[in-house]
Amino acid sequence: MNWTLACLLASAIPHLVHLPLWPVGLMATTVAWRWMAQRGITPMAGKIVRRVLAIAGFAGVFLDYGTVSGLDAGTALLVVMAALKLMETQMVRDLIVLLLISYFLIVTQFLFGQSIFIALYSIPVIWLTTTALSQVSSRAQPMPWQQAFSRSGVLLAHALPLMLIAFVLFPRLSGPFWSIPRSESTAVSGIGDEMTPGSISRLLQSDAVAFRVRFDKQVPPPEQRYWRGLVLSSFDGRTWSIFQENDRIITPGSILRRGDPVDYEITLEPHQRKWLFALEQASPFNLPRKSFMTSDRRIQRDSPVTQLLQYRLESWPSHSADAELADWAKRRDQQFPKNSNRQAQELARSWLAQDDDTMAVVNQALRLFREQEFVYTLTPPTLQSGAPVDEFLFSTRRGFCEHYASAFTFMMRAAGIPARVVLGYQGGELNPYAQHMTVRQSDAHAWAEVWLEDRGWLRVDPTAAVAPERVELGVEGALGEGESLPGFFRSYAWLRQVQFGWDAMNNGWNQWVLGFDGQKQNSLLRTLGMNNPSLRKMLLTMIGLMIVVLGLTAMHLVWRYRPQRPDPVVRIYQRFCRKLAGVASPRGPDEGPLDYAQRIGTEHPSLASIVTEITRRYLALRYFPAATSDSAAAFRRAVRQFRPV
Repeated sequence: MNWTLACLLASAIPHLVHLPLWPVGLMATTVAWRWMAQRGITPMAGKIVRRVLAIAGFAGVFLDYGTVSGLDAGTALLVVMAALKLMETQMVRDLIVLLLISYFLIVTQFLFGQSIFIALYSIPVIWLTTTALSQVSSRAQPMPWQQAFSRSGVLLAHALPLMLIAFVLFPRLSGPFWSIPRSESTAVSGIGDEMTPGSISRLLQSDAVAFRVRFDKQVPPPEQRYWRGLVLSSFDGRTWSIFQENDRIITPGSILRRGDPVDYEITLEPHQRKWLFALEQASPFNLPRKSFMTSDRRIQRDSPVTQLLQYRLESWPSHSADAELADWAKRRDQQFPKNSNRQAQELARSWLAQDDDTMAVVNQALRLFREQEFVYTLTPPTLQSGAPVDEFLFSTRRGFCEHYASAFTFMMRAAGIPARVVLGYQGGELNPYAQHMTVRQSDAHAWAEVWLEDRGWLRVDPTAAVAPERVELGVEGALGEGESLPGFFRSYAWLRQVQFGWDAMNNGWNQWVLGFDGQKQNSLLRTLGMNNPSLRKMLLTMIGLMIVVLGLTAMHLVWRYRPQRPDPVVRIYQRFCRKLAGVASPRGPDEGPLDYAQRIGTEHPSLASIVTEITRRYLALRYFPAATSDSAAAFRRAVRQFRPV
């Protein structure tokens, strides 16, 4: 029972990451309760208590999720029901059911995520559960736990070749194998579809990976590492959001490419949203499957990214787009609430009155941020007035990237210049062990784009005017004295190296296990001599190899557990016993040699001396290794010459 309790608790603990605290807490409570009840410390729960807990657990899941079905709610309900099952378990059958539930709880971990940590954690839990199941279901006397662990390990090791064969040869599905819809309310750290003052600075509290990038050639310099995600064109005076009519596919001819392209592969972590990230400007001709590019050059999928996604892109960081802009698009990107942030409006119009050159107005705004006492900070004051842009520009002057991008874009629109906010990430950190670039949530960034006649859309990063180090060195390099990014691994250099190593392992896992798609499978099979195998050939090869492995395993087990031939001394003694069986009753299975000799002497006194002598010789040879070959020969000769009468 104790091992069953340990298995259930171990399989439920990882669900703390994505379930409310109380289902796993209920599991821990019932495990402790049952453990104490086993020792007589507390009584077993009665029927009334069990029924009340069952109703409360069901109601709790429903109140949290609004349903009891689906991945999140269903898993929470399974944890609750397993916890309550502990309260009534009495028979061996109940223990077997609980251990099978433990297996199922382990499997459900992979429906939420398939990280290397979950895979490594599941191995000892599966081993422990298999050991407990073999002990519980055994009809014989349970074996010592050390021996049971060893037996279970051998059993699982026998399954490894079958697993590898299926992994390599099973046809890759076109869709994600583990994809199960999750609740839209599931909280995931990442960029949202709106931007308000403080929304991006809050992301810096997270050191989670947003995506990893592997470049085919040289890594682009920091000033080109702007990872475009969302384009926000609607503004209500405080909040920037997506203009919902931008879902048209972009015209490829509207992009003027300059310089050399950058080819790269992105491994995007699941963020439960539809948008993808790419360097500017991504080619619209080789987009990932089931994705498209909108008129404002966002890359969007048909469905949310619910699991790890790998895709390749080609970008031209040196580019210009939309040298000609439609009138409706100009009006869209010039709109702003006329009755809000009046001071900022007047300032922008005064710049336009001084010089009607739009580029001069852009430079005036950047000069304002550069020369006035503006501060780039992680902890800007809250903007509480109804005119947040005015409050930031003329009062607080302390902000993060979203403050500068919002204020700059608003002033451009007030001056009649089409402008918009772009959300994404800037920078990235090169892993020294795996040579891939890791972009984290703390690299989240907002910048602006302005449209200039005959030049098209131009990227402008007003944050760089205040803190140029933000682009070259990242967020941490741009912070003032006394400010630093949160994160345990940032505190010590050696811990940073540990983080790099762990991240390299995760990337390898993502590339060769989670990212083992049809293309990589075909490449591996070509290396093994199978060029473009058909589905039928792959299945037949897989089944054939599995039969071979199972056959070899069966032969090994038959050979290992074959009946052992007795040693020569035992065979000679058995011949002696068969001779005696002709004149006396046979030797019983529980009758030792001395007892047998004594019984024969009692029943046949004439044989007592010779039987005792032969038995003595047998015991000497059997249990005293110092016996010589002469003694064995004498024993064989005595048995051969023995003639019972």
